[in-house]
Formats: sequence, structure tokens, C-alpha cells
Amino acid sequence: NIFAAVLCFPSMGAIISAPISMAATCAGSLFGSCCAGLTCKACSCTCLLPAKLTSALYVMLISLSVIAALLFEFDGGDIVIGGSSDSAASKSLLAEMKAAASGIATAAPQSYWNERFWCKARYPHGWIICCEDVCGGVFSVYRFSFVLALFFGFFALLTAVPSKFAARAHRGFWIAKIFLLVGLLVSTLFIDNSTLETYREVARYLSLLFLLLQILLLIDVAYTWNETWLSYDEDADDERCCGWKLAIILSSAVLYVGSITAWVLLYVYFGASGCPAQQSVISITIVFSLALTAVSCSKYAPHGTLLTSASVTAYATFLAYSALASHPDAQCNPLAHSGESASGLVVGLVIAAVSMASTAYNAAGSKQAVMGKEHGTDLDKPLDDTTSRSDGNGEDEVEEESWWYFHLMMAACSLYMAMLLTDWTTQPAFENGVPLTGTSGDWSVGLASFWVKLSSQWVALALYGWTLLAPYCLRESRDFGIEFDF
Repeated sequence: NIFAAVLCFPSMGAIISAPISMAATCAGSLFGSCCAGLTCKACSCTCLLPAKLTSALYVMLISLSVIAALLFEFDGGDIVIGGSSDSAASKSLLAEMKAAASGIATAAPQSYWNERFWCKARYPHGWIICCEDVCGGVFSVYRFSFVLALFFGFFALLTAVPSKFAARAHRGFWIAKIFLLVGLLVSTLFIDNSTLETYREVARYLSLLFLLLQILLLIDVAYTWNETWLSYDEDADDERCCGWKLAIILSSAVLYVGSITAWVLLYVYFGASGCPAQQSVISITIVFSLALTAVSCSKYAPHGTLLTSASVTAYATFLAYSALASHPDAQCNPLAHSGESASGLVVGLVIAAVSMASTAYNAAGSKQAVMGKEHGTDLDKPLDDTTSRSDGNGEDEVEEESWWYFHLMMAACSLYMAMLLTDWTTQPAFENGVPLTGTSGDWSVGLASFWVKLSSQWVALALYGWTLLAPYCLRESRDFGIEFDF
């Protein structure tokens, strides 16, 4: 009987473990199925948002990407999973046997995976994700920029034709967009830095597109700024001297004083004797800025404002400094070996932030600033004047919309981000066959960057001059709603 009982125990264990194993397998399958179902449901959720909130989220996406790119650029390094162990800690025989068994099981695939990385010697027991030349320095910025450019370029194509699909693609599917962005970012880890060098040169010249769009937006913002403060002054109905008109005059004075101070400093540091090209750039900046200010105060441009002229003058001065700081002549550029100062990065980020905020606040108005008003369209309607909300289950809840211009602006901003955050560097991926890491100011100068910035300044001054003189020059053929006294 004793032997029979002993012999029965294995079968009894099988009887008990079989349903437990089946239940565990079933539960695991159900859990996996539920996770997959939830993921598919989340990705297919339209989750429509109002237009202004949607635009703000896109701008926030670029802002967070800029912060992350700066962190990786200056503090990035090797990213490795595992590989750390406490050799001083005592281990039991069973623990050592398990470690040996797992080491034998993972040594081959780990060695095969790490073989592609040049930093593999540093981490013999870890799984390397990327080395510091990929996850740090300027090439980490290019990866963020490349992903955003692809993302917004893709949605510019999706929203090119006015339709309900375009409206839903722009305003909804946020969880799917997050998965798309993360997937694109991870995939860039497998792109060689030498390939991203080509992307950098493409971004260098296409950044001119963003600079041109930014110029138009800033001119529009400056006009709106002046008109808003004038309306505040009229609504206040206060005859005291300390009104909104005084605020306009003081703001203009601050901008002009800052510009004049910058002109003097540019002559001192960049326009020394023996630097005729630099002297010409500074002189052209001064002459055209003062000439446009005079035109804005003349009878030929009754719509011109001093605050707008001051804003354009300050922006043109900044572009002149940025261009001169990119010139490779070390005798005429004290920043040739150190790169543009941190103040240049801060000013560039602030200007880009203002233009992006203007785009997010009123995308239709920004489109009119660039392309003019389209008659017979819905651009006059408020962007939030739709019935779409976070449900978005019915086809009739959204109107036909096209957002290609907004996403084109975002894509151009992503390209400009690659230049602004890296100081327009030309740092190569390899030097003498060795991967370059970190950031060096020696690569931050070049004639290509110089001419891109200088061309954008000339276009900025020409466009502002056209906004001042177009109503007078075309007064016989087109009505701009401006009356002339002669």
C-alpha cells in the first residue's frame, strides 16, 4: 500500500498541475489579447481636439524635442542595458550556477549584437543601445530634427487637400502619433552619422525656407503688436501722457537703442581695418534699416509704424551678427574658433518661439500673412467654430479643412532646429577614421551658413520695404484700403 501511494503521487501532481497550467496559459493569452486590443483601440481612437489646442500641442511637441535635443547634445553618452555587477558580494553556489548558465545562454547573441558598436570594449557584459557619438553631441540633435521633419512632412501631405480626413488627421489620433514618433526616433539609432551629414547639408539650405516664413510672421506680429496697443489706447479713452502710445514709443526706443549699440559693437569686433566684407555687411544693415524707418514715417506709407520698423531693425541686426559670426575668416571673426555665443542661441530660440506661437495662436492669420487672403474659403471663420470635440465618432462632426501650411511651417522649423541648436556646425562624423564625439566650435563657421543668414536678412528688409511701398506703387490697380493725402 505504501509503494502504491508513492507511485500515485506523480499522477496526482500531474492531475493538480495540469489545470493550473491550463489556467495560467489561458490567463496569459487573455491578458496578451486584452493588451493588444487596448493598444489597437487606443491607436484607432480619433480623440479630436479644438484647432487652437491642437496647434499648441504641436508647438509643445517641438519645444519638448528642443529641450531633449539640448540635453542629449551636451549631456548625452553611451546608453547600455545591464552589464553592471557587484563582484565583491558573496554568491551562493546556486546563484553562481544560475549566473554561469545565463552567461552561456546570452554570450553569443550579446556578442553578436555588440559587435557593431565601436564602444563595445567598455561594456563586455552589457547590451549596448548606442555609443556617445550617436546618443550625444550634434548628431543626436540631427536625429530629433530628422524625425520631426519626417513627421510633419508626412502630415503636410495628408492634409494637403481640404477634407474631413485631413481635419481628423490633424486634430486626432494622438496615441498613434506618439507611437509613430517613438518608432521613428528609435529607428534613427540604426542610421549612420555619415548619412546624417547629408541630411545636415540639406537642412542647412532648406532652413532658409523657415527663415523666410519667420520673417513674414514677425512682420505680421509687429504690425499686430502696434495695432493692438493702439486699440488699447483708444479704448482707454484716457488723455494722460502715460498711455499705450507712450508704451509704443518707449518700446521702439528700446529696440532702436539696442540696435545702435549692436552696430557699434559689430564695427568694433567684426569691422576692423582689413575686413571690407564685414564692414559692408554692417553698413548695409544700418543704411537700409534707417531708410525703411524713414519710409515708414513718410506720406508714402501712411500705414507704416515706428514700432514695426524698430522690430524689423532689431531682427536685421541680429541676422547681421549671426552671419558675421559664421564667417570663416579668423582675422575678422573673433568667434571663428569658439562658435557663436550662447546669447545667439537664446535669441534665435526666442524669435523662433514667437513665430511658432503666432502660428499656433492663429494659423489662418499666419497663412494670410504669407499667401494673402483667399476669397471663397473658410479662413475668415474662427478656427474653433466647428462642432468637433473629443468624441469624433461621426463624419458630420468636422468640416473639411486643410492644414498643409501649418505642418509645412513645423517641418521647416524642424530643419532650422538642426542648424540653430548646433550653431550651424560642419563637424564631420569621423576624423582620421575615429568617430567624433561632443561639440566643437571649430566647425561652427562656414561660407554656406554665412550666405544663408545674410540672404535671409536681405529678404527680410526687402519684404518689409514691399509692405510699406506696395500700397503706393499699386494704388492704381489694387485697393489696399489705405488713403493717401496727395
